[in-house]
Amino acid sequence: MRILLLMPSLTGIGGAERIVDGLSRLLSSAGFEAFETSFDPPGARRSFENPTPFQPLGPVPRLPLPFRAFEYLVAARRLRALKQRLKIDATISNLWRSDLISVLSGGSDRKIALCHINIVGNSTNQTMLRLRPLVAGVYRRCDRVVAVNEALSRELAALYALAPDRVGFVDNFVWRPEVEPRPRRDRVKRFVWCGRMCLEKNVAGLLHAWRAFASAERGVQLVLLGDGPQRPELESLAADLGLSSGELDDPEAQVVFTGMVAEPASYMASARALALSSFDEGLPMVVLEALSLGLPVLAADCPAGGVRAALAGAGAFDPARAEAEPTSSGVLLPVPQADSQDSLALWRAAFADALHDDKRWEAWRNGALARAERFSPSRALERWLAILHA
Repeated sequence: MRILLLMPSLTGIGGAERIVDGLSRLLSSAGFEAFETSFDPPGARRSFENPTPFQPLGPVPRLPLPFRAFEYLVAARRLRALKQRLKIDATISNLWRSDLISVLSGGSDRKIALCHINIVGNSTNQTMLRLRPLVAGVYRRCDRVVAVNEALSRELAALYALAPDRVGFVDNFVWRPEVEPRPRRDRVKRFVWCGRMCLEKNVAGLLHAWRAFASAERGVQLVLLGDGPQRPELESLAADLGLSSGELDDPEAQVVFTGMVAEPASYMASARALALSSFDEGLPMVVLEALSLGLPVLAADCPAGGVRAALAGAGAFDPARAEAEPTSSGVLLPVPQADSQDSLALWRAAFADALHDDKRWEAWRNGALARAERFSPSRALERWLAILHA
């Protein structure tokens, strides 16, 4: 079977790009002939290189809203030509723009939409709510709609009235990385955040929580791995909060902005815990990678419930959470916000437990390693085989 993985762009370093890279490797290892494509310029390099052939379709000009339909038709025509040339049997599209173009491209290939993040309550996906009938029509024309966690599949089914045999989920997965800890073990205790510095990741809220904790501690660092449009204002916020910034080897630096790094796992391997402060998430790859490394996770319990599923939280996602919920591999917390002293106090307590309670930290570490088994490549492959051969 010849499978095409479609993304709007593969030059970024976000979770969706990592998922496409991992899925390409997984399907190729199972004997499928996989290809990757995007609307990047010819000759573009993927951020995550792998043996799967990559054939960018070229950028499509962004047209004014009244002519936007023409823009999508041009993209669909390019995709259809590529599918015919490669004799594609199934297309797995990632993110809404790719889902729409895949359906518009027609052809006899099976069309599978892989959905990464929640719609309801997500400020970046408001258009998908405003245009709900259109979006529902597109997803109903897909052979399958696959979410990256069970909670998201339920949200999609309810939101777009999808038939049970058209929607399902495959948990994200990671291979346990083999890395050397960076920096080498020293007296500084580090907590790590990793991602794209944008509004939905809520790094600002995390900095407020960190200030509440770090102001009473010595020898602790918050290491922020990544870059994005909010980085300049976050660096200014850190300074305004009185947090000293610097390099990893500076024991007086309370916050370290590393920018993009080639191997985030190497920094995670030397950390005390991963902090995830997002307003919205699907099933974050960075959380799964942390679990695979035995790194405890302190996470905001955010929509649509993928973070809760990853950490095996009890019950259902609670948007009005007002207390911490310990799990076997860390803690589920309210989203940290500057105007909520209660949320900041709970984060401060979680940081303190991860730093000072060695017995609890060791239990979290063992729980993380055990929990990581659920998100193994072999389990994901079983589910993908069932979808592709249905």
